[in-house]
Amino acid sequence: MRRASFIVLLLVAASFAGCSGEENSVPNTDYKDEEISDLNLRLNESEDTIESLEEIVSELQELADQVPALQTTISNLNEEITVLNGNISTLRDELQVLGEQYSQALGDVQTLTEELVIAQVNLSGLEEELERLEEDSAEARENIQELRSLAESLNSTILELQNQIITYDVIISNLEATRDYYYERVGELEESVEDLEEEISELQNSQLECDDSTYEDNGVCRSGGIVWVSIPFEVGFVANITQSFHGYYSHNGIMLYAVDFPVNENTTITAALPGVVIEVVEHHTGGCPSSDCVNQSNYVIIDHGDSTFGMYAHLTYNGVLLDVGDIVHQGEPIALSGNTGWSTGPHLHFEVKDIYGQSMPVRFNELSSLTNGVAFWGASVVSNNTQSGQGVNHTTSMCEEDLFLSFGILLDSDIPCSVAQLDTAYALQGWTYGPSGRVGVGQYDISAGQWNYWCYYSNSNGWFDIDLSFSSSTHEDSTYFMVYSADANCVSYQAWDASIGLWLE
Repeated sequence: MRRASFIVLLLVAASFAGCSGEENSVPNTDYKDEEISDLNLRLNESEDTIESLEEIVSELQELADQVPALQTTISNLNEEITVLNGNISTLRDELQVLGEQYSQALGDVQTLTEELVIAQVNLSGLEEELERLEEDSAEARENIQELRSLAESLNSTILELQNQIITYDVIISNLEATRDYYYERVGELEESVEDLEEEISELQNSQLECDDSTYEDNGVCRSGGIVWVSIPFEVGFVANITQSFHGYYSHNGIMLYAVDFPVNENTTITAALPGVVIEVVEHHTGGCPSSDCVNQSNYVIIDHGDSTFGMYAHLTYNGVLLDVGDIVHQGEPIALSGNTGWSTGPHLHFEVKDIYGQSMPVRFNELSSLTNGVAFWGASVVSNNTQSGQGVNHTTSMCEEDLFLSFGILLDSDIPCSVAQLDTAYALQGWTYGPSGRVGVGQYDISAGQWNYWCYYSNSNGWFDIDLSFSSSTHEDSTYFMVYSADANCVSYQAWDASIGLWLE
């Protein structure tokens, strides 16, 4: 308030000073009062704004004060993980030593057993010879006595060997028990490490809040509906871009968000995202710079498991390095580039498709700091597509619960949306919101070139529970299907321009 009053006095003083040069002039006090009142009002509003900003600064300071504590907690947990990893390494070394001792003991037992067998054979021979000698003349009695002494000695040796075998059996049993104990301890410590790593991840992610239009990805809020990938070449490869999104030549329509990389033929292509190989075409040998050759392209499609599919096209003849059903890790070599199909020159055509076969907006990690990941014509990018995810068992995509919501269907069960088994019943459950309460299922018979339809009733709440299957008598290796709210004639209230494609096994 003192600052506001001081400024008002200055303004008043300045206004009188401006009139001092005219001796007979009379200041317009009404106008000045209004101006002063307006300034006071604006000053009060500014002070309220300053107080609000000071409160926000105070709240931000409190949040900032919490950050060191979280960082200290994370640091302590990382130290615990280091100690536990050291313990695991030590236990594994001890387990290795015990394993060697165990192997040595087994070897000793084997040797003693062999000696016991030999001794028993010798004893049997001596007993037979003793019987023969007893049948001979009295001159052989001294030999008989010697043989009996030798037999007694062998019996004593056999007894000692048997006692040693018993001892080694006990040692082996103890070693096995110790081994099992260390295996159990290693498992417990590995679980502790996993728990601590999850706790660290939760603490780190607790400092990040993404809104409804974004999702969390390794500590970064990503825009929903956008797929982040890596440049699909080996680490260190310099990739150029000749056609990106909205390209007039061919990147429009269902290929709107495709990206072209000009490369020499037989250049190694790596997976931009992990997944499962669901389709391979590699028998074509030719191509041309015209849409007439669009169906002559070699390509591979990888299901990322989240209803998105990576497509790598224009590959060379027999240039796919994987088979259908193979699990692919990010950065893993998958194919060799070529010049097949609709192509003006050797290059890789890359795009990510959605469940209906439409291309999706993609962002490249290598361009995140330059264009927020957007590919552009003329870009030259160094690939950082390192191999990762080994050991992860990726699966094919299942239909998301809201996939058919625009057709009045909300799913409440998992049904395949990428690869399905022939003659296998899948539980199709959910709710229909159509006025008739009926559910329609359409399957396309590719060989006959026609759709087949089935209709089912829901209960009074719109709930349905039916079996979905694809018969081998109707289908071969692929089909299309749709689920929709139906009228009394099993007709959809709205038709569809694209349906779900399935590869059948």
